[in-house]
Amino acid sequence: MIFQGSDRPNSLYSWYVVVVLMLCYALSFIDRQILSLLVEPIKADLGLSDTEFSLLQGMAFALFYTFVGLYMGKLADTRNRRNLIVLGVAAWSAMTALCGFAKSFSHLFMARVGVAVGEATLSPAAYSITGDYFTKDKLARAMSTYSVGVFLGSGLAFVVGGALIASIPALATLPLVGEVKAWQLVFIIVGLTGIPFALLVLTVREPPRGRYSDTATEQVENVTVFNSVKYFTRHWRFYGPHFIGFSMLTTIGYAFHSWVPAFFIRTHGWQASEIGLTYGTINIIAAPLGVLAGGWFGDKLAKAGIQDAFIKGPIAGAIPLWIFASLATAPFIGTSTLSLVLLAALHFFASFHAGMAVAALHTATPLTMRSQATAAYLFVINLIGLGGGPLIVALLTDFVFQNERLIGSSLMVVGACATPIAIFMLSLAARQYRVLTSAPD
Repeated sequence: MIFQGSDRPNSLYSWYVVVVLMLCYALSFIDRQILSLLVEPIKADLGLSDTEFSLLQGMAFALFYTFVGLYMGKLADTRNRRNLIVLGVAAWSAMTALCGFAKSFSHLFMARVGVAVGEATLSPAAYSITGDYFTKDKLARAMSTYSVGVFLGSGLAFVVGGALIASIPALATLPLVGEVKAWQLVFIIVGLTGIPFALLVLTVREPPRGRYSDTATEQVENVTVFNSVKYFTRHWRFYGPHFIGFSMLTTIGYAFHSWVPAFFIRTHGWQASEIGLTYGTINIIAAPLGVLAGGWFGDKLAKAGIQDAFIKGPIAGAIPLWIFASLATAPFIGTSTLSLVLLAALHFFASFHAGMAVAALHTATPLTMRSQATAAYLFVINLIGLGGGPLIVALLTDFVFQNERLIGSSLMVVGACATPIAIFMLSLAARQYRVLTSAPD
């Protein structure tokens, strides 16, 4: 198929599409991560432990996000992807606003489940659309640009949340609603901002599928969910280590995003508004630079003829990550300033792999299965990373260290243990990636 004008591959419009999708991804992470800055007031009002709160941060979201995401991956392979995203943005924004009306743990839990169901529509469809707008030589950069949304949104969640906490009263009265507390009003305000984003997605044109399918591995017809599972199982030596390796890197990111604000509040005596602005700014600067640098690095390796560039690139980034994740919140790091510097380096390298992970997945998977592969990938990394990362930190704090002021030690343990596992698993994935991308199935 030949494309003209603004539909030309890698055109300005192609990058516009990626930016729109990236902004939606950022919004999803604002809605997802805003909870981390509200740990202390929600715990106090609803009487929660760290472990219970971690369920709201991770498991309540991860379980439904991952399972619904598998179904959304199938829909994204067969239905209009743009429209799927529009509906998803509207749904998760409404459920975020509904979090502001929660009166108990169960109410907040169910609202978070609703946020998860809405957000599950985005990435399988967005990755698939992006893959149809870019040729392979620019794919890692395009995927990395989309992935910037993770880190931009996570940072903005802290900055915006901190600003709102500092500017709104402890109690406010809303028309038709009545009296609400500050943390409830934060959810309502953040949720309502999703409306213009849903309208913005309507400017994205649905691209034809598979315009750059030129490898033998992409000739798969009549794909069903059963056939996809069969294919992934047959090639488990690639998909298994790939999913687990990147899940370990994701675990680090979610663990630190979820608990660093509490670490500074409990250990260094900071206010929520202070750490929101400072930690949010670090995320907004360091993490996007990391993911863009990773995309550039992956494309450079690929252009140099390194076949497994999208696997070797993340391994290279994981080595310094191991150092910074082990040090950033360690008890012997006595000053908040030094800890912040180490956290900036940590988030640069924790984001380094983001675009390359999906680029590796798409270049090794038949085009008719890519959205399902993405959904399966998101299923695993969110179940392990989002579901496990915050929970493991909370369990270590509540039951091993038995002191909430030692949450920094819990973060240190997670960072020091997860990274070497990631390096080992990605090394296993590299060989099978070379097999899948060099020979017919």
